[in-house]
Amino acid sequence: MEYYFGIVPPMDIHDKIMKLRDKYNGHQSSGPHITVKASCGLTEDIGWLPPCQKVISEFGDFPIRVGDLKFFGNMDVLYLEVKSHELIELHKRLVTIFNPSQEQIMKCFELERYKPHITVARKSVVSDSIIEMKKELELYVSSVQEFQATHISLFYRADKKEKYKKRADFCLTS
Repeated sequence: MEYYFGIVPPMDIHDKIMKLRDKYNGHQSSGPHITVKASCGLTEDIGWLPPCQKVISEFGDFPIRVGDLKFFGNMDVLYLEVKSHELIELHKRLVTIFNPSQEQIMKCFELERYKPHITVARKSVVSDSIIEMKKELELYVSSVQEFQATHISLFYRADKKEKYKKRADFCLTS
């Protein structure tokens, strides 16, 4: 079983990305989301869940600004930039629960390597269409501003061939 904590963007952003993925057959292993805590350390025994729930429930809701379209690597991943100091702080608090090794930090891009984003598409899935997807989404992105994160979702999948599914939502209290 694999898990991660994430934030699903508002439906206007979510649906726009899903429509583009459908148009270009760019289906991913999960829907559009912002990873808050990657899978490293999230084991099947879920003994980590109560401390994570506590951190989330005591954190409070916060704003997230959706920024520009960018690429990771050699145009390998098209993503929407996400900016939020609170998101970065929540990420750090959740990662700290797991006391990760340097190897886990490197593998899961955590702590100082954490770059919050919403993946639009991977070149390995959509090939050269990634440029067309960027052009189409650029017109929309200029109107996207900010949204309030009110909860964190826990996603899971039993096997790598499956898509991630939502297991639970945890409220960020004000």
